Amino acid sequence: MNRRNESIPSSPNEAANGMGELMRDIVSLVALQVELFRIDCRDGLRRILIAAALLLLAGIAAFGTAPIAMILLAEYLVQAAGLSRAAAFSIAATSGFLVALAIGAVGWRYLRRVVLAFERSREELTRNITWIKRALKRPAPIKAKQPEQP
Repeated sequence: MNRRNESIPSSPNEAANGMGELMRDIVSLVALQVELFRIDCRDGLRRILIAAALLLLAGIAAFGTAPIAMILLAEYLVQAAGLSRAAAFSIAATSGFLVALAIGAVGWRYLRRVVLAFERSREELTRNITWIKRALKRPAPIKAKQPEQP
């Protein structure tokens, strides 16, 4: 009886070699993933420092020098525009609040970008996990047996 295209059971050495290669590939992927994460952490730290600096500036503008500038603006509005003190101080306070809000919004936008620093790591980790799953599910190669000669 002629048998064609039947799989030959692989030897334990071949299976061990295949698993060894797979494990080396997985270890290489883990090492690369850790390196990418380290780089993303460094980039993220730089971004968070910029965001923190901008938010600190917003705080200084709102709680530090801004009140004095707002009082000066209100007094100017009273003298130059003839507004009542209440109206002038209301305009000055609203102006200061809007400036602090604008600086805070820019700082918040930078802070939200920090999360994006890890996007590369997340995407690469997803690809690596998908590759590992496929590699583990991949069937062993089938070796064709040579047809027997009659």
